Amino acid sequence: MTGYFWEISPDECGHLLADAAVGRVAWASSRGVQVLPVTLTSVGESVFFAVDQQSILAELAEGVDAVVQVDDLDPETATGWSVLARGRTTRHEGPRPALNPSWAPGERGVLVRLDVASLTGRSVSASTGD
Repeated sequence: MTGYFWEISPDECGHLLADAAVGRVAWASSRGVQVLPVTLTSVGESVFFAVDQQSILAELAEGVDAVVQVDDLDPETATGWSVLARGRTTRHEGPRPALNPSWAPGERGVLVRLDVASLTGRSVSASTGD
């Protein structure tokens, strides 16, 4: 069997993003490029996550270009997918969406919203050698 590598449609990317609870956010911070895990919730064309006011993640509430990546990889079957949501962040002041519970301890009083400008994704499967 031969493996594959193909693009995932934006609609399917949106469904995969909506089902995700954990991802990584990346941006050019005041301390250099950061890539950090966040517990997230996707609603419509936005991704939400709560951050600690004292953390480097709080910079995202000031409005920066950023990306959120979610993925699912299965080493046993050598298959997986990855979705990248690009957009601009802001502090969310509106009604608070239902958020997935954070895995990490601590207070997360700042709600950040990434307004998604584009969604891209890839699906991959390695050749099994059959």
